[in-house]
Amino acid sequence: MLSLLVAVHVMATVVWIGAIASVGWLTRHAAGLAEPEGRPVARAAYELLYLRAAVPAFVLSFLAGVGRLAADPKTYFTLHWFHGKLFFALAVIGVHHVLGARAKKAAGGSMQGAESSAILTGALLVATFLVIVFAVLKGSLVT
Repeated sequence: MLSLLVAVHVMATVVWIGAIASVGWLTRHAAGLAEPEGRPVARAAYELLYLRAAVPAFVLSFLAGVGRLAADPKTYFTLHWFHGKLFFALAVIGVHHVLGARAKKAAGGSMQGAESSAILTGALLVATFLVIVFAVLKGSLVT
């Protein structure tokens, strides 16, 4: 049962990261378009990708991860690699919320801050990669 929870966590995370990265790229693209053309792109980024894909996948990923952690918290919190994974996972969650806020603002017609969405998306992907490094390499990172 715990392995199934891990599988759900990984699958939801794949969908979440793909969706939120797409939100960032589309929000940046919307900022580069002229005013009437940019708003529908930003609205699609926010309403279709963020609200309907990224947020539900994030919630499922978060709940599955917390469920797995709750099954054996003492063990996880004594594993040094887990601290690195958790740190970068929290960074990914933070950038997720910033990208969502920028997409919402752009969908409402304000492109202020939307231009930096591509940089934030890059930061999101770097932090995601570091989460994966800690998760995959586990004990070989810390002796």
